Amino acid sequence: MPRSRPCPPIRNLACALSVALSCATSGAYAEAPPPLAGTGDPVRKTTEPVAKTSEPAGAATPPARLSLDSPSGRDPLVWQWREFSLLDYVVTATGGALTLTTAIVQPRAQHSLSGGRLFDDRVRDALRQEDLQNRYIFRDASDVGLSLTVTWPFFVDSLVTAWWYRGSRDVAEQMALIDLQALAVTGALQGVTNVLVSRERPYGQSCGDELPENAHDCEGAIHYRSFFSGHAAYSFTGAALICTHHFRNELLGSPWDGVSCAAGYAVAASTATFRVVSDVHYATDVLTGALVGTLVGYGVPLLHYGSRRTEPGADSAVRLELVPAPGGIGLAGVF
Repeated sequence: MPRSRPCPPIRNLACALSVALSCATSGAYAEAPPPLAGTGDPVRKTTEPVAKTSEPAGAATPPARLSLDSPSGRDPLVWQWREFSLLDYVVTATGGALTLTTAIVQPRAQHSLSGGRLFDDRVRDALRQEDLQNRYIFRDASDVGLSLTVTWPFFVDSLVTAWWYRGSRDVAEQMALIDLQALAVTGALQGVTNVLVSRERPYGQSCGDELPENAHDCEGAIHYRSFFSGHAAYSFTGAALICTHHFRNELLGSPWDGVSCAAGYAVAASTATFRVVSDVHYATDVLTGALVGTLVGYGVPLLHYGSRRTEPGADSAVRLELVPAPGGIGLAGVF
């Protein structure tokens, strides 16, 4: 029986399978056993030449790179930007505390703004629903829009897209922390302004007439929390976060990152407009909220995306190299 000599060196799985199959099914590497002592029988040589390869000895064949770590079939995302720091946690916690506090504290008894300003009354007359029941419908619709724009960056972009679809828990975590920080800053700014300005809502003019004096909208702190619109501020913060994360990390690729950004702004704009239609805010309330939300929604993420991630010890690594020296060669440290 002829025996098989060892197969050539294997450098990757694909080569291993191919060579193993070749060794098992072909006689390319078969050779006769050595002659018995004293018989003098000549050694029979194989009639099939061994295939030669042009690959230089020692050259490594790079394995094929397959992306099977995520359902997208693409390489998992890698967080290349500055990570959340201790200072970021402090800012986020402070913003959250201010948001909660100002939601509890009553607005000032002295009102800094009252009635419409600039174009407020003209816009109110043009957009306000005359029927009270329809106003409540648009108010509920604005609540739905707010919920979408605030939760989308967390549950869809971070959890579903970055973590599950693109296979990166690290990117999902950093994105969610940035979202939390931006919304906390927006909440703090809106809450403090809301309490200090203490502007009466547009429907306040209807209290005691179209609305009963003891109606929920006409009693308590909610009556004087018009400036500036929290729905508009939070919605535009969420829309800006969606755009920033999609374009910086290429979560879905073109054109879907652009579609996600446009959809976020469409929902945010509708949410802000519905607040005027439902007579809960003046136009200046929602425009100010949209401006603040956009600035925070882009400003906070850019503090992280503005600088690249630095690996620990990367700048202090020293490498020894041989360098020419008088009378021979020497060692030098290269940073």
